[in-house]
Amino acid sequence: MNAPTWTPNEIALRLSQLSRALDDLAGDLEGLERDAVVKRHTYELAFARAFLGQESGSVDARKQAAVLATAAEKLEAETAEAVLRAARTRIGTLKTQIETGRSLNALMRSEMALAGVGT
Repeated sequence: MNAPTWTPNEIALRLSQLSRALDDLAGDLEGLERDAVVKRHTYELAFARAFLGQESGSVDARKQAAVLATAAEKLEAETAEAVLRAARTRIGTLKTQIETGRSLNALMRSEMALAGVGT
């Protein structure tokens, strides 16, 4: 299997694209974190209100009624947390891709130096 042949300019362009994508996603992370916290808080308050609002039944029955009453809030909170985890994973992937590109660029410079290119 042959590896693709990249020019130094293509590597530099790709590193620039990855860096911009990382910067954009890192900027979005604060909003995603805030959204996850707010939705988790909203769910917890709704659950507490629903649980305390049940006046009859066993503790387990009141708890299950609260679970049913707050299903939408819980789904929103868990979805926001999943989006946040995915963004963090993507940031890690971008960092790895940038490091790989840097290594490839260093290897290419070494090969060019050994070949006497640019001297």
